[in-house]
Amino acid sequence: MCPRLYALSNDDCADCHGDKDFSVVKNGKKISLYVNFDLFKQTVHAENGCLSCHEDADVEGDEHPPGLAPVKCANCHDQIAAIYDKSAHSEFRQHGDMLAPGCSDCHTRHAIFPPTDKRSSVYKLNIPYTCGRCHREGTKMNKAEGYRLSQHNIVKNYSMSIHGRGLFVDGLIVTAVCSDCHTAHNIRGEDDPLSSVNRKNIVQTCGKCHVGIVRKFEKSVHSPLVTKTKKRLPVCIDCHTSHTIKRPKGAGFRGTIASECGHCHEEENKTYLESYHGRASLLRGGTATAKCSDCHGSHYILPASSPDSTINKANLIKTCSKCHPKANAGFTEYLPHADYHQKGKYPYLYYTFLAMTGLLVGTFSFFGIHTLLWLGRSFYNRVIHLIKIK
Repeated sequence: MCPRLYALSNDDCADCHGDKDFSVVKNGKKISLYVNFDLFKQTVHAENGCLSCHEDADVEGDEHPPGLAPVKCANCHDQIAAIYDKSAHSEFRQHGDMLAPGCSDCHTRHAIFPPTDKRSSVYKLNIPYTCGRCHREGTKMNKAEGYRLSQHNIVKNYSMSIHGRGLFVDGLIVTAVCSDCHTAHNIRGEDDPLSSVNRKNIVQTCGKCHVGIVRKFEKSVHSPLVTKTKKRLPVCIDCHTSHTIKRPKGAGFRGTIASECGHCHEEENKTYLESYHGRASLLRGGTATAKCSDCHGSHYILPASSPDSTINKANLIKTCSKCHPKANAGFTEYLPHADYHQKGKYPYLYYTFLAMTGLLVGTFSFFGIHTLLWLGRSFYNRVIHLIKIK
């Protein structure tokens, strides 16, 4: 075969595509074919010629035929393409749904910069906007049938979360963005066992940033490494949610701690709300009153039998002293979750309740009967008196 003696250079392509007014009309819609070649020379593909991607544009003559074949990024990025092909985005596209994003939807076409470049669409500060083109409310993707998003107002909620405020308000690019949790190319639904946000994997995902917290969590009663049970154990998103994560010490989070813990610890939540701490919290709605985590800890929660537990008898004075500086051994005898209905666990309370209830009912019954008899006798005497007068 004779070697090809012709090849278009980028300058040849710029003769047409460098014109800002260069466009075509397709289905009645004007589509710009302009490429900013000055900007392109600064991108990651600057060393590549146009024909590296648009292979079928390499023709003899000044113009290539219309309708070039779609660019195949996998020709170079084969490993990333293999990962993407197993993602939820690719799955939709494989079923003919072109609303799902392909490479250029996230990375753009001709303005592809390294992720560390502030101009990149996948620079950390820009990722929420890039993902938001599909995942914010009102977009075609959000309105289309077949897309069953488990959450709505994702971008709005994220922007108001501790991660979002860290990014948008404080400008901290070390904060978590979409791709840190969902990954960049291997995005899968939360029900997929291989998803980075699946319940079985979420602790490791959060642990990429929160290393120290995960180390503590893995030693706690909530960790499957410690508690062997078929019951559902809580993970990060059960307490902190996913896109509406609040500052732990803020009123917005502390005000919901009891109800969050109550999803699993229903009985304990009821007794807490009946206690001084619980009632004060409900009346004042404040953050100063003790919440579950103030006594039990947050991530390093241990059974009371553990010497390191904050509610171990040997550690109670120290725990209570965080709020009550003068707490002593007698003070810690207080039973925060005592329930007089539980005969086996709190027999003294149970029988005391029965005795006091019996005393109360007996007293009111006695005086009630006494009052009725007294009224009856008074009525009788009144009638007799009236008869004698007549």
